[in-house]
This record gives sequence, structure tokens and C-alpha cells, in this order.
Amino acid sequence: MWPIRSALFVPAHRRDWVAKAIRVAPGAVILDIEDSVPPQFKPQAMDQLKSEIHQLRDAGVAAFVRIQPLHDATAAEIEAAVTQGLTAIVPPKVATAEEVRRLHDLLSYAEGRAGITHASIAILPLPETAQGMYHAYHLANASPRVRGIHGALSGPVSGDFARAFGFRATVGGEEQLYLASKLVLDSRAGGAMYPIAGIFGTPQDDLAAVERLIRKARDIGYSGVAVMHPSHVAVANAVYRPTADEVTYFKGLLRAFEAAEKAGLGAVSYQGAMVDYAMLPLAQEVLAEAARNR
Repeated sequence: MWPIRSALFVPAHRRDWVAKAIRVAPGAVILDIEDSVPPQFKPQAMDQLKSEIHQLRDAGVAAFVRIQPLHDATAAEIEAAVTQGLTAIVPPKVATAEEVRRLHDLLSYAEGRAGITHASIAILPLPETAQGMYHAYHLANASPRVRGIHGALSGPVSGDFARAFGFRATVGGEEQLYLASKLVLDSRAGGAMYPIAGIFGTPQDDLAAVERLIRKARDIGYSGVAVMHPSHVAVANAVYRPTADEVTYFKGLLRAFEAAEKAGLGAVSYQGAMVDYAMLPLAQEVLAEAARNR
């Protein structure tokens, strides 16, 4: 299932939207019981989680649940979400490694009660606090369940990350590059190899702007993105899918290196550049991703 290239947020109280989400072929759906659900509908959202997760599982789509910031009722939210087919919990506004460890323990208890394999449910912490951003490495390293830090890249409309960090989001986004890169490095250094970037703050119908943000996320090192609108899923899938030219280039590179090895060489000139063993993993990863998308 990992890496997940595209994830689509769906308010969990909108049961009819789950089928619509499945039709646009995201890698995952993030069933949200936090910001996109009005307070009076949160109990309904929790009641529907298990059936929605089963619907996603049957369609071959990963199911994430974004809970509310950890509070006294978090155990009840976890109990409502844990079932066969749940892929990951997304806790927002995480500030400390202790919060991740507490969530790890709650998940372990709920998995045991549900008869689910221990530690099969992942955690994707959203560090939407200055403390969480600063300590993102420790969030990633706090539990083997953590698959990636959930960061964000924004257009000119600022959200939680901007407010917590203190920057003003702009169209160019230069003010976000340090944070975006830091969260990727912290995630991978902490052993969480699949950091995800939320794509926010642009007009929903400006697909060119959405694509620019997704390409930026990919180039910075995020292994996938979470988007807010169904029309953005196809953009994300296309950005992360290797192009025909990339497939041709890397197939040729591997053939050239195979010939070099047979000749007793550890490096070879390929299309004007020197290639050695350090370049092989990327070529293999790109071709594996291409095979995955057939």
C-alpha cells in the first residue's frame, strides 16, 4: 500500500461522498472528523466510520481517519475508527513525541479488542504547532507505527501551519521551503519514509496552481500528497506517475550499467553523464513505480 501518492479528504459525516471519492481513484481517502465536520455532526461522523472504512477496503482504497487533537475522548474516537481495513490515523496539531506514544498505546488496545494484527495501523502525525514542527524528528521516531510526517504546502490562503509557524503564505511559496524540506528530512531521519504534504490554499478550479504545488511537494521529497477536491486526485496521480521519457531513460541507464559491469567497470558514461552505483536505486524505484501504475 505504501507509498500512497494521492489521498483525498472526505468529511466523515457525508457518507454519500465516499462512493464519489472512490470513483476518482485516490490511493487513500482521509475520513475527517476534525475541521470539515460541524460540531453537531461529529457523533454521526464517528458512527459511520467503520462502514465507510469497509466500503473503502472493498474498493481497494486505503482508509485514513483524521481524528481531533488528542483530548479526553480520543480513546472513543479510536474505538470508533479501528476495524479491518483502517490503514492509518492522522492526529492533528501534534506537539510532542509523548502524544504519538499515547496514540500508539490507544491503537494497540483497540487493535487487540478488534482482533486486528498488532501495529498494523499506521500513524501520520500532523505537526500543526510550532513545537511539533520543531520536534518533527522526534514525532517520526516516537513509534514504529509512524509511516510519515504529514506536512503541507499552501497557496496564498494560509492555514494552521502558517499560523503556527508565523509566515504569510504567498503564491511563490518561498517562505514555506524551509519548513517543507525540514519535515521531509525529519520524517526520513526518524525512520518514517513516507512523508505526505497536504495541498491547500488555492482556488479549487485552478488546476494549474494545484499542479505546481504538487510538483513542488514531489521535488522537495514528499512521497505523496493529500488534496481537498476530487478533481485534484487525477493531477496528483499524474504528477507522481513516471513519464514515458523517464521510463525509457532509466531502462537505458540500467542496460548501460549492466553492460559496464560485464566489462568489469563500476561506472559508465550514459547520455553524456557519468553513472555509477549511486544512481541505480533511483532508476529501480522509478521503474517499480511505473510497473505499479500499469
